Amino acid sequence: MFKYFVSFLLVFGVVRCGTDKNEEGKDFFLGLALISAFSNYGTIAFAFDPDKDDEIYLYGLKENRTINVTENVGRDLAPRWSPNGKNLAFNSRRTVHGHNRPEIYTMDFPSREVRRITNTSAPDENQRAAWFPDSSSIVFQRGTYFAPSKLRLMKHDLKTGTETTLYEAGDKLHAAPGISPNGKYMVFQSNQDFAGTFPSRLYMMNLSNSQISNFVHPSVDLGSDADPKWSPDGKWITFTSARNGSGEYSHIYTVNFETNEVSQITFGNYSDSSPDFSPNGKEIVFQSNRYREYGLHIVSLETKEIRYLREGRTPVWSSQSLQELGF
Repeated sequence: MFKYFVSFLLVFGVVRCGTDKNEEGKDFFLGLALISAFSNYGTIAFAFDPDKDDEIYLYGLKENRTINVTENVGRDLAPRWSPNGKNLAFNSRRTVHGHNRPEIYTMDFPSREVRRITNTSAPDENQRAAWFPDSSSIVFQRGTYFAPSKLRLMKHDLKTGTETTLYEAGDKLHAAPGISPNGKYMVFQSNQDFAGTFPSRLYMMNLSNSQISNFVHPSVDLGSDADPKWSPDGKWITFTSARNGSGEYSHIYTVNFETNEVSQITFGNYSDSSPDFSPNGKEIVFQSNRYREYGLHIVSLETKEIRYLREGRTPVWSSQSLQELGF
């Protein structure tokens, strides 16, 4: 009988945890349901703003606990795990440094030591960092969305502080970069083929020769392709697109890197975005308005079953448990 009760919780999206700022919920039944639900464990980092001031949180799947890891004046957004899942990059508007423009920071676990990585002058903003495979460098977007809008893609060596421009072409918005697990390619979104700010499309850079190619552009321009992320094995890329949503709704897609075969993963009159692969590549965590304005969900790539987790935005998935991260 109990197993049917657990199935009911999963199918109808009841499995969730609360949203208190320092919540460490351990509800027995929900905890058992979560353990039954996930083929992956690990920890999901995400942004959340219970007091209208985004902070970074961690949610442990096996432990069914939520931990608040940043607390400051100024929004903390766009977390991104390092390949080993022990370091987190994010951008922050914390005013302790004298301004409220986004800069890139990193947090190491289990020490929770925070380091400021970038330091640029107005109007530049630094956002949406991602890691190189050996964790020695990060890539991120620098510039501004405000007139005169322009974003370029930068590489920052974490040991030396040396910065290199990886891509800059015209007054365009090149954003959301991600480096392949073998370190040979960079995928990103850009509006470079359009006169206006939108839509954006995905592009691929060969890092050995800096050659840029269009990547899985749709035949009909209904909306933007955005938020690309690599699978842990480098064989797939997940992204969000409005290509089959009549330009109104966005869904989660995957594409085979070698064949360019695109598969739609989520459906319906919803806005799904910010996907990231699970550590074993069999599930995707994403942000959606399916149950509330900003909610975290997981979809199985095999069954397309979707499970609601909790409130939050821009989730990313680490293989490390909360205990392994020091909690």
